[in-house]
Amino acid sequence: MANDTMRRGSRRERTAGRLTDSRGLALVATLLVLTVMAVLVAAAVRASMTTVRTSGMEYHEARVFYAAEAGAEVALSQLKLALQDGYLSDSELTGIVPPTLEEFSFDSFSVQRIDTAVVEEISDGPYSGLWALTQSVEVYSLASDPAANMSGVVLAAKAQAIPIFQFGVFYEEDLEATNGPPMTFAGRVHSNGDIYLSSRNAWYMEMITTPSKVIHNRKDRNLVYDGVYVFNPVTTDSVALDFDSRTIPGAEAFKAESWAKFNAQLRTDAFDVDSLRLPLPPGVPAVELIRPRETDDGDAEKSVKFAWNADTYVTVDLTDLRRRETVCGGAGAPPDEVTGEIVIIQHSPVYPGAGWVTFTASHPLLTCDEFDSRVTLRIDGDEWQFDGTMSTCTFQAFVGDAADILEIEIQIESDWYTQLADDIFGKVVWNLDEMTGTGSDPTPWPNLTVERPSGLQVPSAADACRIFQWDWSAFYDGREQELKDVLNIDVTELASWSGADSTRAARLIYVEFVVPPNINTYSQEAADLIPDATVDPAIRLIRGSSLPNPMTVATEWPVYVRGNYNNINKQSAALAGDGITILSNAWDDGINSPSGAVLASCPGTISQGNPCTAYENWNWVRQNAAETTVNAAVLAGHWPTPCDWYDSGCPSDGTSTYYQNWYGGGIENFPRFLERWRGASNSDMVICRYRGALVSPFTSQKTTGTWNGTYYVPPQRDWSFDTDFRNPRLLPPGTPNVGYVLRTAMREAF
Repeated sequence: MANDTMRRGSRRERTAGRLTDSRGLALVATLLVLTVMAVLVAAAVRASMTTVRTSGMEYHEARVFYAAEAGAEVALSQLKLALQDGYLSDSELTGIVPPTLEEFSFDSFSVQRIDTAVVEEISDGPYSGLWALTQSVEVYSLASDPAANMSGVVLAAKAQAIPIFQFGVFYEEDLEATNGPPMTFAGRVHSNGDIYLSSRNAWYMEMITTPSKVIHNRKDRNLVYDGVYVFNPVTTDSVALDFDSRTIPGAEAFKAESWAKFNAQLRTDAFDVDSLRLPLPPGVPAVELIRPRETDDGDAEKSVKFAWNADTYVTVDLTDLRRRETVCGGAGAPPDEVTGEIVIIQHSPVYPGAGWVTFTASHPLLTCDEFDSRVTLRIDGDEWQFDGTMSTCTFQAFVGDAADILEIEIQIESDWYTQLADDIFGKVVWNLDEMTGTGSDPTPWPNLTVERPSGLQVPSAADACRIFQWDWSAFYDGREQELKDVLNIDVTELASWSGADSTRAARLIYVEFVVPPNINTYSQEAADLIPDATVDPAIRLIRGSSLPNPMTVATEWPVYVRGNYNNINKQSAALAGDGITILSNAWDDGINSPSGAVLASCPGTISQGNPCTAYENWNWVRQNAAETTVNAAVLAGHWPTPCDWYDSGCPSDGTSTYYQNWYGGGIENFPRFLERWRGASNSDMVICRYRGALVSPFTSQKTTGTWNGTYYVPPQRDWSFDTDFRNPRLLPPGTPNVGYVLRTAMREAF
């Protein structure tokens, strides 16, 4: 019993011991779990705190990086502004500064040239395929914040000066192309404004670009024609334009449609196309390109204006009228008629009773000795005639006391000369029945001066008057509705004078007119030469089939071209002025101006504000044109349509009511016309053949007559970009540049 009791007590003790051991193990386990959990919580807290700290650091570092990137982008925008004049100077580069950003500073910031500028073909962006003077530039932007977080960016870019005549068409403002007769245009087309396209028959063979919109409609009225075609270089098809920035306003959808139809040959703001900067400093209007030298012109203006870069600067002072013989050094009266490619120059004045007068004939492709028995010479001097051949370039003609006319004509057949592609001739005529005295010419003439840089020859007064011929009220311009007072630049006479002498070559001619505010200061003799009682100066290129050398002619006044220009042995050429008008090979001043009989009652009646009554009653009738070729880049003003009929506030209601004297004329009338370009029937269109580049950086300031379609009948336009201009060595003298900045790379700097 006692033993049983003892055994039971031992079991209880053992059981209590086991329970006590279990409680100890549970406590230990619980403590272990709590410890592990505490460690895990602590680790989680530490991780969370680390994440917070890391996120904060990344946030601040990201902000500093974006600040550095913003500095580089600001530098890029300043670089674009600096390139407006087409050139980057050292002072312009050092003048580029970082932006002011709150809480950030720029510890290091620089814009540096990389190597020297090179002429290269553009391989990237919307202007790929064009040539540019490229300067590689590197922008370094290092930013920091108050917590000493720092980040840097290196941005690489190309500052490109693109010669503007590499574009087939370049407009600073809105471009309208709404031709009637067929027009095929090969060459890049760019406008910094909107582009309006609506035609039954227009073909564009290369890329069209604008940083704005393309509108498949007219600007002056609501009229959509579906005959506009854009060439796809992949499929080699011309595809009809059937969408625009209005019908597909979304950028991605527009890009997709342009890629699908034209292989992206039509690019707008949807493609992020940049404006091309004109070669002038900020705030200087584009018309300054063609303005004369001015005393307040800075270095930037001087570097780009045609006037400052001219090697032949001609001043026509219409406030200083003199006798022609005084201006021309007593050379005597000029011929009343000069035609043909052969230049005929008299060595002494021609007048009734002059006796034997010596003449010299010349042509750029012939030596003096080649004027031999193969050349036909005819002279009609009333009392004395000659019809035979020549033995040298110098000959004589006899002018008797009773002579009424002296007419000299030289003819050469190309069959006799391998260097001649066509027959050539030259003809001069003096109407002696109206001449008195010894051939002196008392006609009032503006004073004429020619300036050239040191080392270049200046023509004598007599030579200058043969090259630069003044003609009061030469012809009537039906668009401007005024008689034009013209300085004719006789290219054949210029070629004869310059010959092969490089010191005589004129590569960039600038003509400045000094014009009185009115004709109150003119003598009655001078006023009688201006039937419309206003001075309306212009320059006109005549006998310009063959240029003596690459040549640009510029003025701030209107420019006219009479007959073929630069179509024989084509040279690089450009014409720059307020407006450009092409007069065909059939143009005749005598038919396109009032006759002497009409103006017989005018002398003594003309004064300021009082034109001749007979002139005002005279009606001009446009004449038929003849096929004509002009090869030259054109930089001139245009007359724009005032506003888009589609926009609220524009007075045009979208109908044809707003057409004549509202429509600007479009690119098809950028080179202007004054004739009926038709043959015997109205369907027999006459061709105007043009090769060059059409550039309009400004609105015309002087040729402000509006287009109305009544003063001419348009030609069949055979127009193309002159692909020679894609070769930088074949660009016309004085070609302006447009600036473009292309980002090429960006990386983080550590």
